[in-house]
Amino acid sequence: MASGYQNTNAQLQPTYYRVTIDTSAWSTTASSTASGGIEPWDYNYFTTLNTTQANSERRARGNIRWANIMMFLEKYAICEFLDVTVLKAGSVVEAAADDTATSVAFTIGFYQEAYVLSGHVNYVSSTGNTYLSDGATILTATAYDQLSYSAKATALQNAIQDLVTLGITMGGSSGYTRQYRAYNPLLPGQIQENVTVTQPDTPANVWTKITVSQQSALNQQYEGF
Repeated sequence: MASGYQNTNAQLQPTYYRVTIDTSAWSTTASSTASGGIEPWDYNYFTTLNTTQANSERRARGNIRWANIMMFLEKYAICEFLDVTVLKAGSVVEAAADDTATSVAFTIGFYQEAYVLSGHVNYVSSTGNTYLSDGATILTATAYDQLSYSAKATALQNAIQDLVTLGITMGGSSGYTRQYRAYNPLLPGQIQENVTVTQPDTPANVWTKITVSQQSALNQQYEGF
């Protein structure tokens, strides 16, 4: 056997989860710091650009929240982001920069999901909280290797749901300001400006808009290692 090889789930293949976020009830008022939902695509992804600077700033808030989601999900282990799907009202893809997403979905794969679980258990403990963002779910403290396959799936789904919630609600109702690119149609051209972002809803309410499911068709089960 080659030096350094370990016959473990972590070394064989990533485990995939599908995440879907319903953003349809969140503010679309361009001037609101809570608006913007989640927008993976920048304004310049589209041929039809923003018609107002305020609309571009709204999209920028969604871009920033998307970046936060990725930051939190990458916090503990190497991962893959696949098959990002963004839909607007009518369940059709966004066609212009002024469009606002009503649903965002993506697949994430973790090569070492045990690190995600243990890392998030430690993080939650460090905050002094007993529950995750919904105020009711407790993340298991049982070691990853001691969990059954189904218990691992449930624990990781809960951890992912919490990490996505944390990314979306980062800054709370007070918010934060970040430098980001936007489009001013009066120039016309790109500008770099301070964009203020607040949570689109409370963490408990955001949690209910997120669904996470393990993608069994993409995963192989390795038991007994």
